[in-house]
Amino acid sequence: MKKSYLVAKFVFGLTAGFLVTSCISDPESPVLTEQLEKSVVLSEGTTGEENLRKYPEFNYFEKFSNQSVIDEAKPYAFPGFGEGNATFIGKSYSFFNQYATGKIVDGQIVTVGEPVTEYFQDQLTELGLPDVPSSVSSITTDGKGNSLWFYSVRNLATPGSDGITFIASVNIVGGTGKFEGASGSGIVEGYIDSEGKGVTTVKADLKY
Repeated sequence: MKKSYLVAKFVFGLTAGFLVTSCISDPESPVLTEQLEKSVVLSEGTTGEENLRKYPEFNYFEKFSNQSVIDEAKPYAFPGFGEGNATFIGKSYSFFNQYATGKIVDGQIVTVGEPVTEYFQDQLTELGLPDVPSSVSSITTDGKGNSLWFYSVRNLATPGSDGITFIASVNIVGGTGKFEGASGSGIVEGYIDSEGKGVTTVKADLKY
């Protein structure tokens, strides 16, 4: 069966990943479409106004519908955005960025987190987040001052004939509003179809 363009791009990123250097110029950042994915996926988390800092540690959960963005200038780059729900903030927006490294582990493609601001600085600024650090590779925000910042340590992706499945380990590296000073770690699981649309879930232990 013929592989989809997205899957072929992902596999090509294996070899292109070896070519990543600081001298590669950034392309014009993709413009976020006026409407994010219309379907809002309900999370298993709560959206109340709990005083989170009363608790040293708690479980965090989010679920998103996503759209990956193709950057012809950087075939090893896999940025994207989404809409969904997250624990303690409800309806939220997600932005992410990662690069293929050119490595394969047990038949799975390895990608790592890259600055989310490379592609989505303008959108994050519009949502009230102009100063997201370069250490943040994905971000979840309600656009009302609350955001949680992640760094993707390692992502293992498995291309198939109709899409890509993946699992990633992430570190929580801060946030704003309710999540200012947050830390912790978690697991991301997801799927991307041949058109770049997908679903991801995050389960994490959140600490203050």
